[in-house]
Amino acid sequence: MAKLLKRGAILLAIVSSWFGFLVVATAALGPVGSAVLVLGPHVPARLPEGAGILRAGSGRTVVTAPDAASARNLYTHGAWLVLPALRNGCMDLRPA
Repeated sequence: MAKLLKRGAILLAIVSSWFGFLVVATAALGPVGSAVLVLGPHVPARLPEGAGILRAGSGRTVVTAPDAASARNLYTHGAWLVLPALRNGCMDLRPA
């Protein structure tokens, strides 16, 4: 049982570190593409200038954010978490 808990703790640490890295990299360097996934309850009503909504759902929104300043501004406008995203979800990964 202790071995299972240790492995679970290691896995949790790895996943948490990865998400932390993505958050810091997106805020510092900007998104990899032109879209970010924004988690927070009130983001669609308060977007920074130059940002546009691509898709919206309950508590999450995919927003255009061309640079690091746009991604950082999303935090000042109420976003809880800003992560890189694909513009069209998994459709971006399909070959043409």
